[in-house]
Amino acid sequence: MKEFYQIHELAKLFDLCPDTLRYYEEKGLLHPVRGENRYRMYGIQDVCTLNIIRSLRELDLPTREIGAYLEHRSVGETLELLDREEGLLKRRMEELEAARKEAAERRARLERYRAVEAGIVELVREPERPYVFLEKDFILEKEIDFQLKRLEQRHQNYIQVIGSQCMGAQVDEESLKKGIFNHFSRVFFLTSPGLPFDDELPAGEYARLYYRGEYDRLEEHWKKLLAGVERTGYHPAGAPLELYRIDAHDTNCPEEYVTELQVRVCAM
Repeated sequence: MKEFYQIHELAKLFDLCPDTLRYYEEKGLLHPVRGENRYRMYGIQDVCTLNIIRSLRELDLPTREIGAYLEHRSVGETLELLDREEGLLKRRMEELEAARKEAAERRARLERYRAVEAGIVELVREPERPYVFLEKDFILEKEIDFQLKRLEQRHQNYIQVIGSQCMGAQVDEESLKKGIFNHFSRVFFLTSPGLPFDDELPAGEYARLYYRGEYDRLEEHWKKLLAGVERTGYHPAGAPLELYRIDAHDTNCPEEYVTELQVRVCAM
């Protein structure tokens, strides 16, 4: 049995690069001896120490704390580390469960909206919907993705462009009156109950219409929605909303995009 091992042997054994072992030596975690040719030589104790270092690095412990543990290692210290490891594993499990739930909700959204019937005007009762928004004098259609990303950045702890939360844009009402259909006044994300929000979309009767394809046909779809609203004896009570149910984050085929055009209505 060999008493000492060269750096390349130990690096291969632990699937590390030699520079990592040199770094651990520089930080005082490993203490190789020098052979006759001045090469670093590692003993069995170094193998044991590397096992410990690898385990502690998985807990994201800095080298300073690893060094303190190696110096004062005891059963009590190890039990405290195990408490820390259990806490880390619990947090990781919670994060994984949250990610699994997010993926399931995204799947449900895609399966639901790819099956909706497009072009049909419907009246629906909506509850108050909390949301976060970014508002400007006007936002061009081609700027919407950029502004949504800016909004996500403000709320990145609980908002994701690619996720289960619905995102959308509000058509600029003054531009709409002038026959301009590519100006928007705000972009937004609907938020989940219990999360921070900027405002709420009011509860009430809404008319909606789903359409497929690119966004450059808003004029056509808005006029169809407006005609359907008038047939029901209602009239619009605010600016229309675009809710992006399936978009470029979900598919590379524009014909698969699904947008919900929605406007609050009231009786004439």
